[in-house]
Amino acid sequence: MPHCSQPSHRFSEAECRLLYVGSDLGLLKSLRTTFGEPKYQIVSCPDRLSAEMFIKSQIQYQLFIFDHEMRDRAAFDLALLLRSLDHRQNLPAIVVGAEVEGALQEFTRASGGNDYVVKADHFSAVHRVVKRLLKDSVSKSARSESGTASRPDTGS
Repeated sequence: MPHCSQPSHRFSEAECRLLYVGSDLGLLKSLRTTFGEPKYQIVSCPDRLSAEMFIKSQIQYQLFIFDHEMRDRAAFDLALLLRSLDHRQNLPAIVVGAEVEGALQEFTRASGGNDYVVKADHFSAVHRVVKRLLKDSVSKSARSESGTASRPDTGS
């Protein structure tokens, strides 16, 4: 598991915040079980307009997960939006979906996402990629802040 700064007490805000955009309740439950509080906070957003608001906000996230559920371009468009914003350009983003297609991996990367992950085997591949990208993201954050990961902004 990636190292995030430990909260000062059990009611502190989470140190690693992930935004999941989609409506797959099974995946959301699995993410919340694997990446549970208090260390992680999984923010869920089921619709595109709310997702755009969260992405454009100044709320700090360590990872974005876009679900390619409806066979439309929303997940890829959100990845493009993410990369168009100065404060989001270097944050990891993945697109998850049910389809096993090489073209989706290429399309994800062309849209600015780091990886396309197939939702299978109880989401184990999704968990592995999330762990890897969080570890990389937290390491970069720690290096840029003189060796310590900072506490994310609450966005309120």
